[in-house]
Amino acid sequence: MKSHSDSNRFAIISDPSEEEVKPFQKGLESYNLEQTDGEYNSPEEWLSLVLKDHNGNIVGGITTSTLYWAQYLETFWVDKRFRKQGYGRDLLFEAERLAKKNGCVVSQTYTFSWQASDFYQAVGYKLVATYDGYVEGITELILMKSLDTTDIAPKKTDPTRFAIHKASLEEAQKPIYDGMAEHTISQLGNLRSVHPEIGIKLIIKNGEGQIIGGLSGYTTLGTMNFGELWVHEDYRNQGYGKDLLQTAEKIAKEKGCIAGQTACFTFQNLEFLKKQGYSEYGCLDGYPKGVREYLLIKRF
Repeated sequence: MKSHSDSNRFAIISDPSEEEVKPFQKGLESYNLEQTDGEYNSPEEWLSLVLKDHNGNIVGGITTSTLYWAQYLETFWVDKRFRKQGYGRDLLFEAERLAKKNGCVVSQTYTFSWQASDFYQAVGYKLVATYDGYVEGITELILMKSLDTTDIAPKKTDPTRFAIHKASLEEAQKPIYDGMAEHTISQLGNLRSVHPEIGIKLIIKNGEGQIIGGLSGYTTLGTMNFGELWVHEDYRNQGYGKDLLQTAEKIAKEKGCIAGQTACFTFQNLEFLKKQGYSEYGCLDGYPKGVREYLLIKRF
């Protein structure tokens, strides 16, 4: 178990077990739920849809998650043999219809510069921001669409076209990921092996062995992305959040990262992140009750 600290401070542990990571993740989740009147994870449903040809083979699919009444497009793929035939639009519209029926108010996605930005904008998504902290000039585009005008009634299906089916995440993920991986490799060559995805997990324990803080994220294509950073309320304003973030950045730099990326809701730690050198490059404003999600970058 690797750790480092000065004699007056609790150590940062850089290789915690999965069990040691859970307490800080639960602490962060509890904070987010408290700040949103219990709605942060709403409507708490992953959705998986697959497109099957007439022989039952999966030739496309989409998986989504939800957070604070927003749908996130996680993975999305159509076999190259069947592109430009409207199947991508059909999958996306069905995911939006079901998300709205489930209570979501917006749909959001991140897409790389070699992927589907033009497609998303053609079907009503607005370009919110562009992240440019990757190597080799790669950019990532963040897009959003209000679901106000989405029809929640199912469309009549054409029996000559491939059908869309609900699926389990296990059934959907492998063919979608395999299809996406083929396209990604064709676009990136060996960049992913030069700048691989590497997980970063850090925790802090107090003198009694209790988890009082933590951070989790990963590196890919020369950027560090972290989505979880928490310090117990009894230990805030003592520099432990800064210690966690600086340790993660040091690891990322050693792995060749050139920038850090994160997002922060209105009720979270925006001012702290700005003090650590992160600056806003965009903002998602489709959440309820005026809540915003700030998109942040720090160049190393």
